[in-house]
Amino acid sequence: MSYTKHTLKLFSKSINDIFDKTLSDNDLSTVLEYLNTLIEINDRFVTKDKELDFFWNEIISDTISLLHCGISGQYRLAITGLRNVLELACSAFFYLDHKIELKLFVNENFKADKYVSFIVQEYNFFKTNYINTFCENIRTIQTLENSVSSYLILTYGKLCDVVHGRYKSLTKAEKLTVEYSKVQFKKFEKSYKCTLGVIATLYVLRFDDFTSIEINSLVKETSTLNII
Repeated sequence: MSYTKHTLKLFSKSINDIFDKTLSDNDLSTVLEYLNTLIEINDRFVTKDKELDFFWNEIISDTISLLHCGISGQYRLAITGLRNVLELACSAFFYLDHKIELKLFVNENFKADKYVSFIVQEYNFFKTNYINTFCENIRTIQTLENSVSSYLILTYGKLCDVVHGRYKSLTKAEKLTVEYSKVQFKKFEKSYKCTLGVIATLYVLRFDDFTSIEINSLVKETSTLNII
């Protein structure tokens, strides 16, 4: 066996060990339930607008992949993947209401430059006045003025800190190891719930659809809306 194959075999064994330790040391039922809820959001969204299903194909595929990364001990990589998922989801909701820009994005292969911070600042994306155009009772159900956009920016900012390598977000600053860490897994799990919670919140508000108990449960993770 070559040195390269031997190294890869040892690395694979370490990842499998971490995977097993994660499963035995954590209750993943809620994490998996939220993945199923994201798939439900996907199904409901594309039923309303099939034209944007290409975004959701990426969102679901990436979420499954990064969940596997998180369970396998690749904590930082998993969290950076969450930022990508959040950006794609926000793009899906943005282009839902900006069809000319969607045509240019698809037909002319325009840059994917509608970053979360940009659309919130320039388009008031999911600020109270923005939401009010399709959900008239927003001011009675939100916990604070602009609670949704503020939570979106906060979540996105924390994910960006990891992507850009802010010192306290690094997982190997003290030593290079490939091993299970419950602390790091819990950080990923929290980011995962926050990210999917944002997506669920955008969905229920944009389509004024509070009919799913599972989606509403995920929305409650954000504490941005007062819903039953």
